[in-house]
Amino acid sequence: MRNSRSERSRVRTKVRAKRRIDREVGQFWVMGLIFTLLIFSFQFFITIPEDAKWLLEMEMAFFSASFTLLALYLIGFTLVFSKQGDMGKISHQVIIYVWMVAILYHLFVLVSGYTNEHVYKAGIILFLGPVFLTMYHFITYMSDLRQTRREEKSSEATTAERAAYELINAATKMYNEIQRLQIQHPEVDQMLLANQFSLKLERYILEMQQFLQIDKFEPKDIELLEGHFLYVENILMLVKQLPDIQESRTYAAQTQKTL
Repeated sequence: MRNSRSERSRVRTKVRAKRRIDREVGQFWVMGLIFTLLIFSFQFFITIPEDAKWLLEMEMAFFSASFTLLALYLIGFTLVFSKQGDMGKISHQVIIYVWMVAILYHLFVLVSGYTNEHVYKAGIILFLGPVFLTMYHFITYMSDLRQTRREEKSSEATTAERAAYELINAATKMYNEIQRLQIQHPEVDQMLLANQFSLKLERYILEMQQFLQIDKFEPKDIELLEGHFLYVENILMLVKQLPDIQESRTYAAQTQKTL
């Protein structure tokens, strides 16, 4: 059962990874296609009058917007990257360099006063390019962040499952040892019955074994199993304190191997 669950988990992980890669490739091509269409539109279908009075105002707006967006990017995202690590399919350093190139270009156009329409078209492209890269970076960053959280949850679930099975296995071995001692030593059975331990012990073991049918363990389940395990362990310790009580070699070997 455990092997089949592990195999299903590996298959699901591979399927999710393939879907994530396909989705990221699709996002890249869609944004690249949109940006390419914009470049061709500006180059072949849009004419910018070289003597328009608003050209310098447009460049000033691009310069201010680029500077503002870069500042927001540095304030907002760099702090997140410092905590979460490098996520996203584009390095945040590349985004910063691209915005710096755009800012310097707009500043150069403002200072030089060029009136060639291709210069202003290049300015528009150099503004839209960093915007598209930043958007793509943000999208892939959020995708990587969600994937990391899913992997963390999956790892926590695997750890909880392993801990649960170990508790159940150890408690079952101790319960079998208690049963053996009950059969070989009547005083053990009398002690358990006199203190009303037997019924509670049977119920706890039955409840623990029922957890073998569970696919996902919650923190409250682990707490319950730990409580039942400690109860069985305490009962075995009480039994071993009786005179002439010795644990079996098989149980001793199993305990030593677990340790």
